[in-house]
Amino acid sequence: MFRANVPGSNGTVCYAAVESLDLRCLLQWDCPHASPNTTYTVQTKTQGDPWQEVPWCVWISSRSCDVSPAFSNFELYNMIRLGVHLSPSSTAWMRPLKFDYSDFTFSPPSVSVSLKEDHLTVKVQFPCAANRRCSLGRCCPISELIHPWTTVTVYNKQNHSEYQRRTVWTQEAVSHVEFSGLAAGQNYCAVANFSFPTFSMAASPKSSPQCVQTVSQSVLLPAVCLGIGLTSLLLVPLLAAFLKRPKHTALTSENQPETLASVQDPDSLVPLSPVPVDPCDIQLEFDDT
Repeated sequence: MFRANVPGSNGTVCYAAVESLDLRCLLQWDCPHASPNTTYTVQTKTQGDPWQEVPWCVWISSRSCDVSPAFSNFELYNMIRLGVHLSPSSTAWMRPLKFDYSDFTFSPPSVSVSLKEDHLTVKVQFPCAANRRCSLGRCCPISELIHPWTTVTVYNKQNHSEYQRRTVWTQEAVSHVEFSGLAAGQNYCAVANFSFPTFSMAASPKSSPQCVQTVSQSVLLPAVCLGIGLTSLLLVPLLAAFLKRPKHTALTSENQPETLASVQDPDSLVPLSPVPVDPCDIQLEFDDT
């Protein structure tokens, strides 16, 4: 398990290894000649910063330390070193170990598929990461810490030579990749994996395939015919009722009779005064003709 022989400044030898999964960083060590009561301290360093102690790994007697929360920038060089306490005032520091993209290993993502006609959408979800930029108690997808290259492949389950592949740069917690031009009546499966943006060798395994069957033409054609038939049944009665409707000559402004108000003098519309009239005041005149 231990891959590095890390000699200390005074000749103390420890065997240490860095294990990483989904941006987690676990330092483990074994110092064969150290006494069972020996204590250790772990320090980390990011490019451009001084060495800093890992608060939960100071003067510890265990042989491992999870330093995942100590790192937040994976584009820079990160270093780890182990200190062996020989006495209360003397510490032997082992040669530093690096922690970078060449140490990264990832769990496979998970995929789900949705089909609409001949368009297939593949949803890719990433594994959770352990990092100080993530709040405790919730899943922090890897894509929130790094922006990975995500590759999705859709293939015909019966004919693997028929496939489509898309590679996208993911900048969201979840990635959606769309495919089109799928043949009818076929089974298509989707798989995905992702890699570190600047080092493609640090890549995850492929996800488990998720499959879906496209609609067959033999199913689609009767459905279309049925839709046309139902539409016809609805339109024919309406058309027949429209043709049987009696025709009425529309009255236009030219042939409509004029109303009483339009032919009368406006003054004649004024109501007569209710003043009484004496019959002696009435005079009759006759025309000579």
